[in-house]
Amino acid sequence: MAACPKCQRPIEGRPNFCPGCGASLTFAAPSAHDPLIGRTIANDFKVEALVGEGAMGKVYRAHHLQLKKHVALKVLRPGLVSDATVVKRFEREAQAASRLNHPNCISIFGFGQEDNGELLWMAMEFIQGRDLGTIIAEDAPIPTARIVNIIAQVCDALDEAHSANVIHRDLKPANIVCFNHRRTQDFVKVLDFGIAKITDPGADYVPLTRDGIVCGTPAYMSPEQVQGFELDQRSDLFSLGIILYQTITGMLPFHAESAVEVATKIVIEEPAPPSRVRPEWSYPAELEAIVTKLLRKRKEDRFANANEVKKALEACIETLKARQDVSLEMSPDEVADLLASQDAPMEGAATLQLSTDMIARAMAADGLTMGQRPRAATGPLPSAALSNDPTAPTTPVTPAQVAASAPAAALPASAPSAPTTPMAAPTSAARREPSALMSGPTTAFNPDVGTRNRDLAVAVGVGLVVVVGGALFYFFK
Repeated sequence: MAACPKCQRPIEGRPNFCPGCGASLTFAAPSAHDPLIGRTIANDFKVEALVGEGAMGKVYRAHHLQLKKHVALKVLRPGLVSDATVVKRFEREAQAASRLNHPNCISIFGFGQEDNGELLWMAMEFIQGRDLGTIIAEDAPIPTARIVNIIAQVCDALDEAHSANVIHRDLKPANIVCFNHRRTQDFVKVLDFGIAKITDPGADYVPLTRDGIVCGTPAYMSPEQVQGFELDQRSDLFSLGIILYQTITGMLPFHAESAVEVATKIVIEEPAPPSRVRPEWSYPAELEAIVTKLLRKRKEDRFANANEVKKALEACIETLKARQDVSLEMSPDEVADLLASQDAPMEGAATLQLSTDMIARAMAADGLTMGQRPRAATGPLPSAALSNDPTAPTTPVTPAQVAASAPAAALPASAPSAPTTPMAAPTSAARREPSALMSGPTTAFNPDVGTRNRDLAVAVGVGLVVVVGGALFYFFK
């Protein structure tokens, strides 16, 4: 059984696309010698190497002789040059991409013909990175913040395209490339406007898709696209929902053995909730709600535009920050493991809420009790000297510790003391700091604030007596 070259998923039959990551499976076997390598196209682009290919053509790395930079040179397959519709579609891709002027959209440098029209080429930005399908296959489960960062940039690219009256119609992980740009990680470029639809055609515009003919990658089509209905920008948003679903589950929401069966499921079936499909990965419920809305069958029930989707993603992150959700600091599988280790219900999209009893058990495993500070082996005064517990034993103080604690000893004994936040247990391989896992205020550790402040004042006074006594003993010794 063959495997997908990108995600290594076993492939049954001879599909044109991978049911797991959507990658094209129509690549031809590499030839011993490519006649274009080493050739200069249009007196400007010297072809250096083949970097990829698809059903319609090949992509080469070329060197722009005038600008002294690398570009990507897309060349239409020779066998398709005689097809007037394919040639027009190739030109339409250049026209659609040239309308866009946004950092997250691919830039076109030129378009032309060689060899009496036998060679059609398009020069564009050369991007060295990984497409989203590869990232899902290699890095999953992907942290929530990283997913939001990537998808928000895709929303920006779609917003630019839709504002220019361009519908992508073939949005999928293979057409979303991420790379590190200076100090920015996962900078996104949206590629391949080969079957894009321009919704404000000029007088010379000729439709390239006949009635009853569907274009696109079946696994990422919207219900209206599958049925051949008129499309608007919300069709791309349904495709974005499929991509987001795949990103948080590693699987497609609609999967079948043939393209027709996939298309049928897209129209009539509701996808299983991501949290049920992948319960071992725990993502916030807010993120799953965005996926659910993007995958509504009726386009009127989805987000109105890509900018609305981006705002919803940003609001999701702000909500998680406000409640100090652990999904911002831990990977989805770590969150799920932590929930399981605390005997909490395993809900794949549930927000982690830890009670004080759960934190007490976690601290007890590290030999600590609620409100107790960890002891320091060297340096400032041991924590027992400043403990809330007046019965805590006094530890002998060394001169070095007196010197290190001099600023604290300068405080007058009558100074008002502010409530102290109990420190969490030391971080271990199996458990993060409980204070970082809490969604509530830290004062929940000590409900009797007045009693705590009184005991703390007594403890501080005892500590100062010990410090001064130790200093005098050392001086007169």
